[in-house]
Amino acid sequence: MSDDFKLASNLAPFSRLSDRFVPTGYCAGLKMDKQLERLSKVRGISGTGFAWPGPFKRGRDIRKALNRHGLRLCTLDTDIYTDPMFKYGSLSNRDPKIRRAAIARAKGAMDAALEAGSPDINFWMGHDGFEYFFQGHYADAWNWIEDGLREISEHEPSVPISIEPKCKEPRANSYLANMGKALLLVNKINKPHVGVTLDFGHSLAALENPAEVAVLAHREGRLQQIHLNDNYRDWDHDLIPGAVNVWDHVEFFYWVRKLGYKGWFVLDIYPYRDEGVEVLKRSVQVCQKCRRMADKLIEMNVEQLQRDGRHLEVMRLLWDMVGD
Repeated sequence: MSDDFKLASNLAPFSRLSDRFVPTGYCAGLKMDKQLERLSKVRGISGTGFAWPGPFKRGRDIRKALNRHGLRLCTLDTDIYTDPMFKYGSLSNRDPKIRRAAIARAKGAMDAALEAGSPDINFWMGHDGFEYFFQGHYADAWNWIEDGLREISEHEPSVPISIEPKCKEPRANSYLANMGKALLLVNKINKPHVGVTLDFGHSLAALENPAEVAVLAHREGRLQQIHLNDNYRDWDHDLIPGAVNVWDHVEFFYWVRKLGYKGWFVLDIYPYRDEGVEVLKRSVQVCQKCRRMADKLIEMNVEQLQRDGRHLEVMRLLWDMVGD
């Protein structure tokens, strides 16, 4: 395993893990410093991210907290989805005051990222979408999204912005539903520091092939950040990577390796009923195993087999790796 594999995790495995059925949480959860301590003990994970605004008041406070535990900051996530103010959307909200609040929050995240030493900010517009026909004014919504993101991008060009698409949840339909729409948007903004987050589970739920959209995002020069998890393609279950779609993960690691991606891989999982450390250990195991398999495929030059249409030979090699 090469030493350029930067694997991080969210802190959800050590939190209360609430959902709409058990809003008080499935467990008591740990205090922030204890969460970081537990995460730092998981071999193979070297970083984490935070929402902004979040538990820390200043960017340098984040840096100090992570330094105490030997962890690195992989991203700051702009929190425009836990505040009910944004329940009708952020940048697409018909209320100009709320659009301004979303823009201000993103700019604040960029300022904090600069102070904390974050490689980027993540920007997921969770409530920007619709449930019903004629509920959303699509033309206005997309104009406001584009205008707002362009203004955000001009605030601090030294801080990359990573736009994260998702097809649904919490809205029944999201405006920024898939990688194609995300790439359309960031290419219209046309700023070198505005890219996309490829969330593996979001891609599955959108009925995409994560490996293919990784190639598309890279071709456009927009692949900024990667989130790892798994699901049954019907919902964003945020399961352990490889729990369901093993070969999708191997192919994904194969392509991002060939593409030369050097950014963070962030575990975005929510183990409501399982112990956090063990879940992360299994996640590390899967990611490292899939990456080793991908490396072997590259060493075997299976790309030539692909070009020759000999995909069944690639299948044989894959199953040979599994063994008896």
